[in-house]
Amino acid sequence: MQANYNGISAAGGSLIAISSDGIAGAKGMVDDQNLEFTVLSDSSKTAISAYNVVNPNNANIARPSVFIIKKDGTIGWKSLDSFSSRTNSSTIISALNSLN
Repeated sequence: MQANYNGISAAGGSLIAISSDGIAGAKGMVDDQNLEFTVLSDSSKTAISAYNVVNPNNANIARPSVFIIKKDGTIGWKSLDSFSSRTNSSTIISALNSLN
């Protein structure tokens, strides 16, 4: 996602990742990968449970997912992927543009 951060931002999106790692693990990922977007820690799995994206094969992590939350707080678009297939940024940018 970092490679396409500027395109997502230009399309009006804000990128926020949610990691099931603790704070130190999430911060380490940001530092190691030089991420420019926010990465939140959800070690209690509250957010991934609320969005129903807990990986059915490993309850400790989320499956790859993308949600576009509209300004009114509702979900405008979502993609729930398998680990072998992840949503590419051009699909995300198209979805953002269709909501604008």
